[in-house]
Amino acid sequence: MKWEESAFELLKTRFGKRIFSVKDALAVLSEKKKYSRGTVYRLLHDLNEEGFLERVGRGFYRIREVLELKEKVTVSDKLALEFTPGPLTKVADLLKNKGIEFMITGATVLYRFYHYLPRRLIHLIYVIKGAGENTVTILRESRLRALLNPSRGEISLALENFPERDIFVIREFSELRGNINGIACYERALVDLYFESTRERIPYPKEEVARIFSMVLRSERINLTRLFMLASRRGIKEEMKAVVKFIEPKFPVRVKMKNKYVREFLRSMERGKLR
Repeated sequence: MKWEESAFELLKTRFGKRIFSVKDALAVLSEKKKYSRGTVYRLLHDLNEEGFLERVGRGFYRIREVLELKEKVTVSDKLALEFTPGPLTKVADLLKNKGIEFMITGATVLYRFYHYLPRRLIHLIYVIKGAGENTVTILRESRLRALLNPSRGEISLALENFPERDIFVIREFSELRGNINGIACYERALVDLYFESTRERIPYPKEEVARIFSMVLRSERINLTRLFMLASRRGIKEEMKAVVKFIEPKFPVRVKMKNKYVREFLRSMERGKLR
C-alpha cells in the first residue's frame, strides 16, 4: 500500500463521515505517521484532487462518499482475477524470481470480456522505472518476444514478423498504482487500456475496446473514485468521466470537456450499438 493510501485509511478510520480540519488531520498523522505539516498539507491537497476527500470550507474536509456502479460497495482488488495460462504465467514467474516489480495490465487483465478473442495477444506489462532493459533481456532469453517502449508501428512490424507468437510490450513507470501482486486491478487495467488504445500506442480494435469498457462497467463492481484517481494520474480524468456518463447517462458525474480522443472513443461505442 502506498503511503498516501495508508494515510487516507487512517483518516477514514479516525473521522468517518465527520468534517475535520487541517489541524485535526495534522494531529492524527503527526502522531501515527510522524508526518510534517508540509507533508499533511500536500496529502490533503492530493486526496482532494483525486476525489478521496471533499473540501467543504477553507481548511476543512470530509471523506468523500465512494461512487460505485453497483449498489453494494466492493473493492475490486479483492476480486479473484483469472488469466490465460502458458506464456503469461511463465513471464510472471520469471519476473518475480528476478525481483522485478511489474504489473500486467490493459487488455490482458480484461481478456474474458473480449467478444472475439484474438488468436494471439499483445500483453501490456508495466515495470518500475529502470527495470525495462533487464525485463526485456530476461524475457528474450526465455524465447519470448518482448519490446521496450515500442511505437505502434514497431508493434505492428513484430506482429507481421512473428505471426505465431504473443507480443509482450514493456513500459517503464516511476510507480505502479493499482498493482496487486503483479496484476492491475480492473480500474487500472481500464485506464491503461483506454490510454494505450486512444493514443494509438498499441493496435487494439477500437470497437472491441469500447465493448470491453461497456461490459466491465455494467457487469463488475467498479470503484469509480479509484478509477477517476488513476485516470487523473494519466491526465485523462475528464475523458474517463465522459465514458462513464455515456454508459450510464443518469450517473451523477459532471463532464467538463470532450477532446478528440474521447469523442472518437464514444463514436466507437455508438457504432457498436453499446447504449
